[in-house]
This record gives sequence, structure tokens and C-alpha cells, in this order.
Amino acid sequence: MSQGEDARGPWNTGDDWVFVEDPRPAFDGGDGLATVGVTSADVEVLKAMAARTPSDASSDPKTGVELGTGQGG
Repeated sequence: MSQGEDARGPWNTGDDWVFVEDPRPAFDGGDGLATVGVTSADVEVLKAMAARTPSDASSDPKTGVELGTGQGG
């Protein structure tokens, strides 16, 4: 769904590709970009989840490799 000049090359030609000269618009009539619609109640739940599950940049847990090689002690 790119706009502008068509960029054709070895990365998008060949037997595995089907070039569509004039593709139909996105199924839902949108712009083809990934979007998510949530209710205001969902936004509050998502904010609460983000507050409970942030990454801890100072954490340095032992990995499975370290534990498997006996270095996790």
C-alpha cells in the first residue's frame, strides 16, 4: 500500500511475489497502518497494568545459560 514511485528490485520480484498494480484499500477502509481502539475504561486498566509491570533496568538476574552451566550460584 506504498504511495509514490514503485520500488521494484530483487527483494520484491520473482516467483514468490505477485505484484498488484492497483491494490484495493485496507479492508476496514483505514489507511493500512496498525492502530488499536480502546475505551477510556480500557485506558485506565492499561495504565494500571503498565504501572505494575515496568522493566527494572537495574535488575541483572541470572540467565538460563548461566544457571545451566553452574554459574548461577
